[in-house]
Amino acid sequence: MSLVGKKIVISGGASGIGRELAILASKLGAGILLLDINEEGLQQTAAECRSTDVVCKVCDVTDEAQIEAAFQEGTAFLGKLSGLVHCAGIPSIVPLRVLGTEDFERVNRVNTEAAMLLVKYFSKKKFHHAEQRCSIVLISSVYGLVGSASNLAYAVSKAGILGLTKAAAVELARKNIRVNCVAPGFIKTNMAEEVSEKFDPAYEKKIGSMHLLGWGEPIDIANAIAFLLSDASKWMTGSVLRVDGGFTAQ
Repeated sequence: MSLVGKKIVISGGASGIGRELAILASKLGAGILLLDINEEGLQQTAAECRSTDVVCKVCDVTDEAQIEAAFQEGTAFLGKLSGLVHCAGIPSIVPLRVLGTEDFERVNRVNTEAAMLLVKYFSKKKFHHAEQRCSIVLISSVYGLVGSASNLAYAVSKAGILGLTKAAAVELARKNIRVNCVAPGFIKTNMAEEVSEKFDPAYEKKIGSMHLLGWGEPIDIANAIAFLLSDASKWMTGSVLRVDGGFTAQ
């Protein structure tokens, strides 16, 4: 599970799973390029990591020019990259009858299109470490695998991650870049809290009961991602790893 010598980009590094992963990856020896639109959150995450090998970059990951600039700055400090994780994402709890194209496109822009752009730039020869085993980990969701009412835009965005994972795995294998995906269940993050405010306590309890092991913690997903970034998973690509407390087992 060592990440010593690896340089990893983490989008959404200001909070939630991204923050937990950054702290863990730092402990495991990785250099880190943190991307997020929340500058204060980035600095708070960096303060919990090793300050000598963390680069924070305020970046809108839906903006191609900003991604390229962030990669250039990050590699100038850290050296070429060997890992990428797209943790940035936004929720959407909107019934189909009132879902508009603007909301639909906004969710897919952040959750799926940004993933494509990050993978595109990571795979460029000038940014990734061609002499190392490289690993990309994308974040889907159980709702990319199963249906859910009032969740269409989010479900489509996360199902898109599954297709992106498999297609990119095939295309990038020749570059020695593995591409895998984690599909979490419900995790106790700030984003989950914002979504749960729309539910009454009874429904929130019901969601917890849908997981055989209860709600998950950010570290549960961070551990799985760290495994996929490490050489311990060197024979895995195009895989979807369900880390959902038993949600999809029922």
